[in-house]
Amino acid sequence: MEQHQLTDRVYGILAKITEARQIQKTEIEFLLDWMKTEVKNRRLMHLLEIFSRVESDVRELPPVLTQSEAIALIAPVKRYIHTVLGIEQEDEDLVLILSGSFSTFSRYKPRVEKLGARPVFLQTIAEAVEYDYEDVPKAIVMDVELWSHFPERDIQSFVSKMKKLYVPLIVIGTNEHYRLAAYSYGFDDYWESWIPMEERLVRLGLHIEKARLVSNALLVDELTGAFNRKYLKATFSRFVSRLERSGESFTLALLDIDHFKQLNDTFGHAYGDEVLHRIAEEIRLAIRSSDELIRYGGEEFLVILNVSDRTVVDAVLERVRTRIEQMEFPYEHHVTVSIGYTRVCQTGMTLGEWCAYADEALYKAKRDGRNRIIRYSSAVREEKRLAYVTMSPQKYASLAEQLPKQHRRYEVVYRPYDLYACNDNVEMFILDESGSTATKGTLSAVKEQRGKYSHILAVTKRTATELGTLYDDLAEQDRNDIITEKIEQWLEKLPD
Repeated sequence: MEQHQLTDRVYGILAKITEARQIQKTEIEFLLDWMKTEVKNRRLMHLLEIFSRVESDVRELPPVLTQSEAIALIAPVKRYIHTVLGIEQEDEDLVLILSGSFSTFSRYKPRVEKLGARPVFLQTIAEAVEYDYEDVPKAIVMDVELWSHFPERDIQSFVSKMKKLYVPLIVIGTNEHYRLAAYSYGFDDYWESWIPMEERLVRLGLHIEKARLVSNALLVDELTGAFNRKYLKATFSRFVSRLERSGESFTLALLDIDHFKQLNDTFGHAYGDEVLHRIAEEIRLAIRSSDELIRYGGEEFLVILNVSDRTVVDAVLERVRTRIEQMEFPYEHHVTVSIGYTRVCQTGMTLGEWCAYADEALYKAKRDGRNRIIRYSSAVREEKRLAYVTMSPQKYASLAEQLPKQHRRYEVVYRPYDLYACNDNVEMFILDESGSTATKGTLSAVKEQRGKYSHILAVTKRTATELGTLYDDLAEQDRNDIITEKIEQWLEKLPD
């Protein structure tokens, strides 16, 4: 399948996740396989573990998934998928349609799309509460028939949350009896059954346009008081421009509230919102005036520290972690945060790619027990085992710029034959035409002390013939792209 066909199918799967009531598990599996290939092509090998975690979750599910299951599955990797596709998430206009009937969504879908927005179908208020509001909708249209399935306080809590986000709320009503109730809850509009579709679309369009104007004017997340992702884009660009001009690097840190879903499930989403608000205030007090605090999404915050000195960064982030740990909340419980950070020290990489580094460090902090700070270099490099790839000096020189540099479990070291030394680390040998003195000397050493996981790649058939049964793989042709692909395949098969 050609590249444009692959990306077209990926776009199609993403559309299904937001539109269809049910999604085949094979579609999600295809999406993850495609993304893993893209990650490897871009040499972001450390992200493979994140996708592997999602894949393991997928395997435990039935062949057909509900829409809410599919949305929850891709949530951890959504930002990476959008980064690769070049989708600016915050610029996309969403309209949520809440209805127990898919036919209602089908009627509104083409009409909403004509207004320049993307419709998303949700079946219950519970799904709407759990929805990832990293992308704030431009309007929410709710079928009044859903009200009877939920307590009044749940509807009021949902309306209150949407008001804080400045989202217009519209009710599709059945009669005048519900009109007063809708407005008393705080809904912005009420469409009775006799109102023609043309008028509904005009009114919806006015709500969307008003929400767009408000969204463009606001740079602050109303729930927490932190800046939003729109502000993040401009601020990151400003810091990168300074890096290009003067070489001043900076630090990007991701903070995630530990066990936040459990907190929401136990005490309710209103209480969870209050926790988010208070923690944002505490972070703001702990960082310096030259640093920036952004609500990154869900229970995650992003801090841009206007410094790269590790001692200063560690001191600021430790102050953040300690102050949050010492906060007092109702119900006699405490909240902690896990923090991962990376130093932004070079140009040419996107915001999404730098966030991926910080996110990998954050995941390491979670894996190590939470309530701790991990620097990207220690999470990805210092604790990794070594894997050597040894080749002739000529091949080493010609391949240097395209060799894969990242791996989720190993620090990959490339070296020419003259730097070879027998050791207990895993190693791959790229053997050229074996008539050369360097190749014969290396081959002799390999025969004597071949490690358990050593792997020999014969570059040509002639070399393979001279090696006999000793080689493990054959490149068929002495081409750089083929050899690079063989190295990637070997790295993927290394034991964890």
